[in-house]
Amino acid sequence: MDAAPSLNALGREQARVLAEALPYIHAYHGKTFVIDYERSIAGRPVAWNSMGRDLALLSLIGLRLIVVHRGGALNAELVSLINRHGGRAVGLTGVDGGFLKLGAAPMREHCPAGIEITGVDATLLQMHFARGFLPVIRPLASAPDGQVCPVDGGQVAAAIAAHLRASKLIIMRDSAGLEDAEGHVVHRLSAAEAEALGADHSNANFVRALRSGVGAVHVVDARRPDVLLLEVLTCESRGSLVLPDGIAGVVARSAQYLSPDERGDET
Repeated sequence: MDAAPSLNALGREQARVLAEALPYIHAYHGKTFVIDYERSIAGRPVAWNSMGRDLALLSLIGLRLIVVHRGGALNAELVSLINRHGGRAVGLTGVDGGFLKLGAAPMREHCPAGIEITGVDATLLQMHFARGFLPVIRPLASAPDGQVCPVDGGQVAAAIAAHLRASKLIIMRDSAGLEDAEGHVVHRLSAAEAEALGADHSNANFVRALRSGVGAVHVVDARRPDVLLLEVLTCESRGSLVLPDGIAGVVARSAQYLSPDERGDET
């Protein structure tokens, strides 16, 4: 007797969720999002599978996605996983087409520490976008002396996002978000506040990207299944949203005006 009403209730809930996602799909169609996946191993199978499915879905509804993944051989696994879920992913490195350019480095046996990206040639990425592909990038690049060097993945993601003026840079970490001195997650803050929280320069890459024209940075928990869909297509964000300094202040004042009992995180 209760089966039909339960199914009807489930159907109505699914329809509600899809309807609520429509404004986000409309707003983000054709926009560029860069995903910085910081995890070094696949780890939790449920979250790993969810990520592949979510990337495929977001690509299929019209987002232009680039994933920077530091997992070495797991890059090929992520490409395969996205494709199994109906996406069209392709694996790249910064060496392919020479699209990541590194600063001058002296001839030596090993790649120098701290070498930085000095230029991004997005031609290869644009070619893949035009054919509906989702690039999954391993952060390797060629130094001027010809060496193939590993580069910090956060720097690669930030440089690509800044060059393309991406709408969003989404950083997936094994943490709930950016934390204050007391260990509490700060859910909304400005670039300046994020810079202050990362006094060890851990946030420097994405702060630089924000100041170079990236629309927003999201720091989310990679261990949570469905985190990408929740972050992009709903208002159920549980991570940290970092906005450019001027915009962050306007958002804070608007939020406080609309919800007087809510205390904004940014100044």
